[in-house]
Amino acid sequence: MMLEECRQNRPEDSLQPAVDWLLTHPSPAVRLRTREWLLGGDPGAGLACEGRPDLSSDPVIVGLLEKQADDGSWGGTGFYGPRHRSTFYVLSVLAEMGASVSCPPPLGPAVERAAVFSFAFQAANGEFYQYRRAEGGKPSSLAPVPCVTIRAATFLAALGYADDPRVGRAVEYLVSIQRPDGSWSCAGGAMPRRYVSEKGCLGTAACFLALAEQVPHLLGGHPSTRAAAQFTERLYMRDPKGFHVPDKWRALPYPYYHFPMDLAETGRLLLAELGPTERVEEGVRLCLAKCRPGDGLWASEGRPSKPPVPPGRKGRPHPWVTLRVLRFILAHARVRCS
Repeated sequence: MMLEECRQNRPEDSLQPAVDWLLTHPSPAVRLRTREWLLGGDPGAGLACEGRPDLSSDPVIVGLLEKQADDGSWGGTGFYGPRHRSTFYVLSVLAEMGASVSCPPPLGPAVERAAVFSFAFQAANGEFYQYRRAEGGKPSSLAPVPCVTIRAATFLAALGYADDPRVGRAVEYLVSIQRPDGSWSCAGGAMPRRYVSEKGCLGTAACFLALAEQVPHLLGGHPSTRAAAQFTERLYMRDPKGFHVPDKWRALPYPYYHFPMDLAETGRLLLAELGPTERVEEGVRLCLAKCRPGDGLWASEGRPSKPPVPPGRKGRPHPWVTLRVLRFILAHARVRCS
């Protein structure tokens, strides 16, 4: 859908300069995602990298590939640690940038090595461990944090493994342990089997929406997806005290690592599942209010410690933050005009 449609003195009328900025950005990955996410390109058709720029030439990806170990990992022998720069976190960045196992060398083979390393931390029942290599064997007597399994399955699906039966097992496992309220129990670490927390984890429910988007053949229209969306929507833009995550709704960081509470991304996923609810509308208004008055772009508002990629300067325009926000705002505009 072109931006010219739905132009009737609406806020999104002023977004074209930001789109133009992204389309001429030096990063091939930014240009690719702009076409796919904002201009209606087919992301699925791009898994084979046909008609795509060579993402292996993107400076951020070049830097990541240089740091990958021979076993496919980043940061050491654990999957999740060291926090913010291990394989788990690097995969989230590569997935956001559009990398795929089907891309030509060196990127495609690098993704494959990383996937082999990552799947080694998955037990036979589908759950992913943070540090324990399970090699598809018997699950531990303690259950891992469920959001690790959700996010790992999301990254791997986005990287070209959506139809892999191991991702399917992760989905089956997650559906089997979902609470009746649409969330998942969490103790902040490994938990006894059948543990039930007083309140469900908001972060896990929000992450599940991203997984559902990556595996629509498994979770599209699924009751578990709807329940997770309804649970998340009740707490969207609200203080989640007691629900196992900090109040981070109003910040736009980079990298965000598919963080379970992201103003723009969670809002977009809720919009896709539930439509323009009152709280989703509130998120759109806040995103529009965060637009820089001079250039019509969005700035990074923070970063995690020791990220594996250059985070950009806080307060300066950031292409990935701008992309994330524009994707939400334009999705909302399209729903409103349909």
